[in-house]
Amino acid sequence: MAKRVLIAARGEVAIRVARAARELGWEPVTIYEEDDRASPHVAAGVLALPVRSYTDPDSIIEAAVKAGADVLHPGYGFLSESPEFAEKVLSAGISWAGPSPKAMRMLGDKTGAKQLAEKLGVPTLPWCRARSPRQAEECARRLGYPVVIKASRAGGGRGMRVARRPGEAARLYRLVSLEAELGFGGAGEVYVERYLERPRHIEVQVLGDEDGVLLHLYERECSLQRRRQKVVEEAPSPLAERRRGLRERLIDYALRLAEHAGYTSAGTIEFVVDGRGEAYFIEANTRLQVEHGVTEEVTGVDMVKMQLLVAAGSRLPISQRDVRLHGWAVEARVYAEDPWAGFQASEGVVTRYREPRGPGIRVDSGIAEGVPVSSRYDTLLAKVIARGMDRGEAVARLRAALGDMVVAGVETNLDLLRAVVDSPWFADGEYDTATLEERLPELLRQAGERRALAAAIASGLRGVARLPGPRAPAAAFSTAAVVTGHGWPWPPWS
Repeated sequence: MAKRVLIAARGEVAIRVARAARELGWEPVTIYEEDDRASPHVAAGVLALPVRSYTDPDSIIEAAVKAGADVLHPGYGFLSESPEFAEKVLSAGISWAGPSPKAMRMLGDKTGAKQLAEKLGVPTLPWCRARSPRQAEECARRLGYPVVIKASRAGGGRGMRVARRPGEAARLYRLVSLEAELGFGGAGEVYVERYLERPRHIEVQVLGDEDGVLLHLYERECSLQRRRQKVVEEAPSPLAERRRGLRERLIDYALRLAEHAGYTSAGTIEFVVDGRGEAYFIEANTRLQVEHGVTEEVTGVDMVKMQLLVAAGSRLPISQRDVRLHGWAVEARVYAEDPWAGFQASEGVVTRYREPRGPGIRVDSGIAEGVPVSSRYDTLLAKVIARGMDRGEAVARLRAALGDMVVAGVETNLDLLRAVVDSPWFADGEYDTATLEERLPELLRQAGERRALAAAIASGLRGVARLPGPRAPAAAFSTAAVVTGHGWPWPPWS
């Protein structure tokens, strides 16, 4: 049994993996770039080693060998979906906490995965490869506008552009092709796909081991997005709850693909669903997903532990009959970005940080007071997850949790998230991939009013503090005060 795991990631996911390793009785080892030495994830390991870069395979493997690691967990981002990196790790005699390089190539390449889906009878949107701007334009004309131009090995909402009228496909091909070549090592591979205007984005979580056991952990909904970046996720999907047979079809399609690929470890099969309830496979993510926590909350399955156990050669300790949906979970991603400045990444030092607490609240975070936040890295600061017996309770808990949370020193999207979860359409589960951007002006107005009220209350409290007589604790009058969903100032005395 493995005893030591090197975590080739940073931030909240590195802390998350380290926690799972410790619970298994393993020793987590973390890595850091010199500029990132103060990051809280560094202290999460029994040992922390410097690397030249989080994207330098040789430097990371050198650190793993030096640490005596039995297993390497790639987290997400950086090299987590690189089959070439996985092969180097395995060649160094270190186990890989992820799918095999073969499965990563089979499902991680979008065009190859779409061809496999078609072979297995899994529906896909019409598409075609494009090797030049002219071919992209021809594909778009044949498929019919609008179309989306995608890089085959892109991810995270990047490496794709929507073309809505003749001439745009050729121009956007050049941008996407360059992005693929520079950012994803895709050698400029690009394809064109018919674009659904207002679909729901739903994904199925799968988990497998080396003995051929393959499970599903039901579905998640990730339709609340801005520029194809997920902002709020939930499990299960409100749409799958309402549409008879949709959940079963999604699970069947996902298992077909994963089984054919001989999938091991954790992975996600993603779909878009149109207004008629028809589902289409779009891509697979051959790694742990950022939003894995909502699935853990409603199934009780610790996916990171499962990854580590499978990497160490163990069988999955659960079967499909052990996996049941219990209640509901909703997650909001807190980013260091300024929604009033075009969502520009925010930098600075965290001067105040308080996480919400209470029944059903989980926060996966990678920040702390006094720690610098740099736009050089991903702007995700924390994920706030609320679990409830049903969706209504989960949403109510998330609303209260976001109201209680304080992050000062850097701009964040917290006020925007509060406005989202306060919205009637969100409470009803009536949204799609276009909703957030469509309603953004209204949401920013509501969030701005909330900020102004919070500032006015904080200013008034500071004035009260100057009156003679007994004084409340100074923390009560912090300009970091926010207004909760109930309209009361926060924080009280703490």
